[in-house]
Amino acid sequence: MNNRTIAVGALLLAVALTGCSSSDNGEASNKPTPAASSSASTPAAEEPKQDIDEAALEEAVRNYTRALFSGDESGYDTLSARCKKQMTKASWVGMAEGAHQQYGAQKVTDLKVDQLSGDLARVSYGAGNIPQFDRESQSWAREGGTWRWDACPSTG
Repeated sequence: MNNRTIAVGALLLAVALTGCSSSDNGEASNKPTPAASSSASTPAAEEPKQDIDEAALEEAVRNYTRALFSGDESGYDTLSARCKKQMTKASWVGMAEGAHQQYGAQKVTDLKVDQLSGDLARVSYGAGNIPQFDRESQSWAREGGTWRWDACPSTG
């Protein structure tokens, strides 16, 4: 039974770490993308806000990864409401415990904010320099002022 739990946890880990692509059954196409630069560029007064937004997003990515690879059940709180509809807390805990047992504690590597527009973002990063956990343009959403992992599989 314990091996089965670990296998299920590993499967869930693979799903949780899989980023959504831009062709995820229309889900991403409903989300706005950042507008191209124009001659009316962002005022200098807004640049610090962008820096603050990016810093908060980067910290959320680090917290998500830390929780996932430490078996911390509170990591479930880092999921978006949309993803929580698809994954129960028990599933999250099983996945996080499996990730910790298999890979140990890991930290974010090569973190880069690819896009940030309002409450939506795309982030590329790795976990512990383990190639299978390198993520490209993974979806994140800000809900209630907090950045949340939003790369769950689409449902439809």
